[in-house]
Amino acid sequence: MENITIGQVATILAFLTALIGSIEYLCVRIKKWLKRALKDEIEPLKSRINDLELTSDKNFLVRFLSDVEQESAIDEIEWERFYETYKRYHDLGGNSYIDHKVEKLKKEGKI
Repeated sequence: MENITIGQVATILAFLTALIGSIEYLCVRIKKWLKRALKDEIEPLKSRINDLELTSDKNFLVRFLSDVEQESAIDEIEWERFYETYKRYHDLGGNSYIDHKVEKLKKEGKI
């Protein structure tokens, strides 16, 4: 230990600084790469999930509106679910044939 020079200490410190900097740089690059790779994988998946949710909402709404039209007994929980699903359907970009049916049933006083 007595034979360590200031030059050797400086060399070791320079090496450690470079090593730590390199590791930091690699971590940042890997993180960016992973974000980009995951984004490319997640975006189509999110789109597919929204499509499935929209289809599920349509199925529920069509069935529910048919029950309303046929004057089946509908309790308050089912009505709450209808309004919740109808809102989400619009938030997901649902089209107008459901709206036309709702408006028709409103005019008939069934909704």
